[in-house]
Amino acid sequence: MNGVLSWWDGVEEWLTGLPFVPQLIVTAVVLVPLATLAASGVNYLVGRLFSKLGRAEADDDHGLGI
Repeated sequence: MNGVLSWWDGVEEWLTGLPFVPQLIVTAVVLVPLATLAASGVNYLVGRLFSKLGRAEADDDHGLGI
């Protein structure tokens, strides 16, 4: 565990030592795929949960009656 923490401290120190624009680019390149993956995972899990509870997706524009 100490090895992982030491590595993370090094990455954090390197990232905070960069100027703002490179920090922004590196952060976006890492966080956008991770956020997309997390959102897809949550969407999948909620879909599975709703299918197990017997709730189906409404065909009438999500119940708006339009």
